[in-house]
Amino acid sequence: MANSTIQWTYKNEFDNTVLSPFKSEFTITAPPATDIWRPAFDKDNFTAPFLYTTILTSKFVSMRVCVSGPWKTRYDQGGLVITFPVPGTGPLRWVKAGIEFEAGAPNLGVVATDRLSDWSLSPIADRQNEAEFELERDGMDLWVYVVESGVRRALRQVTWAFNEGVGEEIDVGLYAAKPTYEPEGTGGDGTLLVTFKGFRLITTDGELE
Repeated sequence: MANSTIQWTYKNEFDNTVLSPFKSEFTITAPPATDIWRPAFDKDNFTAPFLYTTILTSKFVSMRVCVSGPWKTRYDQGGLVITFPVPGTGPLRWVKAGIEFEAGAPNLGVVATDRLSDWSLSPIADRQNEAEFELERDGMDLWVYVVESGVRRALRQVTWAFNEGVGEEIDVGLYAAKPTYEPEGTGGDGTLLVTFKGFRLITTDGELE
């Protein structure tokens, strides 16, 4: 493994402590009315807690994590994120992949945002509250995988990710979001606590630690 002095920080910190995600297990807490989502140019929402580090775009190979949580309110979510800052004044581009609660069950969710966001869902094997995701570069493309019993299954191919116009650096890391408020009388403080374990970040210099 490659030793690393990379720094981690939060965008939209909320009540979270900055730490290295390479530890065996950690959590991110998201307050309600937070999301990473751009359905229209006047609804550019990047308010979720996002623990990230910045690396050279040319060095990114892959990252992987197992995510779990007490999903119960519509759109509860958490997982991996890559943001692709656009040189100049262009809007931020990003891809997120993780679990998202919809239609009364957790799902495998992927959103890719070039100009506007799209959204896709796939069922989790056995409808569990936990899933492992991997984002991997393949030439100019970014592939999104779910890892089930050690076997990768492709969820999405994002062809614009590393194409012309991408900046020299990208931000990579993990997030939790809770777009919807819980109904009154459900108890708790209304936040979502998402657990991550087994985080791996691999660059052309090797696996960081």
